[in-house]
Amino acid sequence: MKKILSILFGASLLLATSAQAEGVIGIKYGTGELDATKNAYTAGNNTYAAASKAKDHEYGAIFAEIELPALDGLSLGVEVIPFTATIMLENAKEAMTGAELSDHRTFYGQYMYSTGNGGVYVKAGYAMADIGTITQTKNDGVETPTTTVNSQSTKLEGPMIGIGFQTNELANGLVARLEATYTDYDDISVTTSSNGSDNVKKTAEAELTTFSISIAKSF
Repeated sequence: MKKILSILFGASLLLATSAQAEGVIGIKYGTGELDATKNAYTAGNNTYAAASKAKDHEYGAIFAEIELPALDGLSLGVEVIPFTATIMLENAKEAMTGAELSDHRTFYGQYMYSTGNGGVYVKAGYAMADIGTITQTKNDGVETPTTTVNSQSTKLEGPMIGIGFQTNELANGLVARLEATYTDYDDISVTTSSNGSDNVKKTAEAELTTFSISIAKSF
């Protein structure tokens, strides 16, 4: 991950220098809520209802943006969230399935409208993350794996939109931001075998809402 970030930021700086463009590199702190819904499915003679759960988590992110000289107010950016979140969903028989989300990246375009006190901006892009599936069954309060995962989605991705406010330039070329984003991920799926039922397909969907503050350095 560190090598990937170094390449991304290095490429951003090189592009800015060669194109005589301006941009920012920054760090972000905020809170995110990941809402997941496991859709209803049938295994053998049993039908399991849909289930939903949410996970709140503080997070940190780093980002870089490059202004497009020919298009006033527009810029391109990339953001990476180096955190892991786990959501477990429970059905009527206390079998638990869930997903682990990690290495979240978002590539986006942003338009900034300057005002007297700073700038208001909107952004839209595409988010991607790695996921792993977790399946367990509760037995007298002890969680033990009982399900075989035959295949699963390994990527979580979907469109992102956001809105924010940026202050005028502060000391040493720094700016501060307040921001809110919403990401609607595509469905993910996993095929399992358990309790005599083979190749049971389970699907789920997820949404991520974030609120954050950030400090960025102009270059």
